[in-house]
Amino acid sequence: MVGWNSDVPPNGFHNRPAPRRDSNDNPLGLATPVGSVDIETTPEHRNLVTGDPRCAGWSRAYDDPDVTALRQRLTARNGIVGLEVVNAADVERATEVFHRDGFVAVSNVLTDAELEFLRDGVAYVVGTLLDADPRGEVGGGAGGLPHRYSFGGTSASRHMFHRPEWCQLIDLPTTTPILTSIFGSPDYLAYGAGGDLALPGAIEYQGLHSDNVWTELHDPHGGLTMRDTPTPVIHINFPVVDLTAENGPTRVIPSTHRSRSPIPALAEEPEWMRLSTICPLPAGSALIRDARCWHGGTPNLSNDVRAMPNVEYMAPWFRSEALLRSMSRATWDTLTPHARRICRHIVCDPEEHVIGEGHSHPKRAAREAIRAKQFDAMTPQDAQAYQLRR
Repeated sequence: MVGWNSDVPPNGFHNRPAPRRDSNDNPLGLATPVGSVDIETTPEHRNLVTGDPRCAGWSRAYDDPDVTALRQRLTARNGIVGLEVVNAADVERATEVFHRDGFVAVSNVLTDAELEFLRDGVAYVVGTLLDADPRGEVGGGAGGLPHRYSFGGTSASRHMFHRPEWCQLIDLPTTTPILTSIFGSPDYLAYGAGGDLALPGAIEYQGLHSDNVWTELHDPHGGLTMRDTPTPVIHINFPVVDLTAENGPTRVIPSTHRSRSPIPALAEEPEWMRLSTICPLPAGSALIRDARCWHGGTPNLSNDVRAMPNVEYMAPWFRSEALLRSMSRATWDTLTPHARRICRHIVCDPEEHVIGEGHSHPKRAAREAIRAKQFDAMTPQDAQAYQLRR
């Protein structure tokens, strides 16, 4: 059985040596330094180092008494009360809910064939990660917690555009009209493909955070922040299993995409925030989220791998250092005309190879070694030019 590795301690290692944080705000975004604790995490989430203090004394076992008690509480109470799941055909309502709450859950997004294709791709990548990390102890999602991985973060190219299962999600007849409506234009850009997964036995909560793929605006007058702009970035997650109360549904705090309040640290969160999860939601649906909205992972206390691949988009007016050349020209040639247009800033030149493409590993050192080997095979001039273009 995958997961439930009882010899992997809570939080990965005991007593993470990090200062107490009163807020999970991260204005530096992608520029966040590694800090005093070097954890396997995505760059914009290096501030989430404290782990989950509530489960520090638990064992990572299905029948651990504390785990059993939490599972019972989640079964009874987990999920946003009155969660509205909008049909993909109702573009106007999906747009209204998104602008109101900062996210919208949408049903009937993937066909049966698209969902099965995506499941096959997820199973292959999960197998690759577990071959390298059989106990699921390395981590690699936001905060570097064990039994969790980021698909994009564990890819040596930083994205999953080398996988056709992810590329099919870029321009769907169900999501493209909603994106166009939310952004007010079809001229948005696709910049990322990743998502996350939680193995069974991911007993920790992940701290609330925003996906700041930017550094906060510099306004000498102190009057303007990223919270005051229209939606800059949208992430769409596609669950490949039904999201239930106990298998780690994402929690999202409604209407926080425009909030200037500090994001509470995990130890300071009220209980209702831990229960503010997107469930139940069937596989083949989508969670469309403003990247500024407060969100976080929850415990997967089931026996199923909970995986949610995603695609990430920038508004027509927005750019950041997150815009990387991460798609080969051969892949780009297979896309729909609209997908080719919105991917035009991430595609490599015909003769270029995407550095790191096709390699997934949970450890950053292994990914960097792969990239370094590929750069060493290039001329110094070509390697420098590639890195300058990112």
